[in-house]
Amino acid sequence: MQKNLINNNINSFTSGKNDKAIFLFIGFALWFISPILGIFALLYFVHLNKKENSRINLLILLLVVITITVFVSSVDIISDLAVYVNNYELLGKETPFEVAGGGGFEFVMWLVSYPIYVLSGGSRYAFIFFWSLVINLVTFLVIIKVFSPRKYALLALFIVATPNFIGYQAFLLRQYIAMIIFFVALIYLDKKIWLWAIYLLSVLTHIGNLLFLPILLLYNKVKILESKITVFFVVIFGMTAAFSASIVFDLASFVAKFLPSPYSSIILIKTYRYGREQVASSDLGIAFVEQFIVFMIIILLVNNKVVKHPQEKVLKFLYPIFLAIMFMGRNIFLFSNRFAFIFFPFGGLFYYFIIEHKLKIFKREIISFLLLAKIAYFIYFMNIMNNGDTVLSFMHGNTLGSNFFDYIEIVYDGFTEDVKIKELPDRIII
Repeated sequence: MQKNLINNNINSFTSGKNDKAIFLFIGFALWFISPILGIFALLYFVHLNKKENSRINLLILLLVVITITVFVSSVDIISDLAVYVNNYELLGKETPFEVAGGGGFEFVMWLVSYPIYVLSGGSRYAFIFFWSLVINLVTFLVIIKVFSPRKYALLALFIVATPNFIGYQAFLLRQYIAMIIFFVALIYLDKKIWLWAIYLLSVLTHIGNLLFLPILLLYNKVKILESKITVFFVVIFGMTAAFSASIVFDLASFVAKFLPSPYSSIILIKTYRYGREQVASSDLGIAFVEQFIVFMIIILLVNNKVVKHPQEKVLKFLYPIFLAIMFMGRNIFLFSNRFAFIFFPFGGLFYYFIIEHKLKIFKREIISFLLLAKIAYFIYFMNIMNNGDTVLSFMHGNTLGSNFFDYIEIVYDGFTEDVKIKELPDRIII
């Protein structure tokens, strides 16, 4: 009997029945030593633990959310973040609409931030912590579950393993927050009042979200992008063509003609900032390579003739358009980063098509390779940060070596002693 019991245990282990327990143990052990690395094993446990309404899955997702939030909140306050924090401090003297500038059009972030300012006594750390928490809560508990109800943890792994998902949070860009609100709007595609109300909030957070207006109007009407051949040529055209700064200004001027004067000026000012400077070579780097690889896998291997839900239809429609825009604007300073913003913090979202649909060959192997490659690059990028070779610095320059207690210390010091602006640029957010 004892021999049979031993054999059963061996068979259970080798057949993968204990995989969940192994990843849970490894995940918590690694999370205690290096929380930012431990979240990957913990998310993989959630992926393996496919029980519906699992409390442990929910608790782990919340732990991941808090971990990323604390990590982001440890960033040195420089660049755009410094300007945002400086503007946030004006809430003690000015209304949210005055702080927003530009006629008070992009006021949502400041209106929501005002209670944080009052309740925290103007704490800078509370401001950074709150917005990172909001971004991560909505991403992990709403967006990924809507797009991929059964495989949301796997999709989350691809999103988190994109360094810009964390990096762009650290700049606290309004466009990031507006993007999150846009994704929430997509949940209500079949409830038009809610869809347009939430979408309007996203535009009132960052006017750049007007780029999604044609998508929402046309995704269910224009059928031409349902053909892989058409999609292929649209993206290839984007790769072989290139915008010039003059074309960008001409397009912006054309759009501005149809808007009221205060808003048209915002469009022109933003275009000047993000489309003014021609560069000698593309600055897209890993985002360019990654999205090209994902695109080719989708074109060559993915069988996605059946659309699983309306949100996928929107994603499928906007994907080639914004991919072409990203490639076409590659030689204009900051153009692609802003006009194809979705691919930088949310580049991992487009692995959805590979995760959710059948591949002609080697689906498991391809997903495993891509995920391991992304995690390896994430670790590499964190090491670069440790060496001081990037603009951003997290966890006092010890991104991977900081343990559970260091994270506790970051939060405690942040809320009790607050944080200081390290370097304030001589400019305003526009």
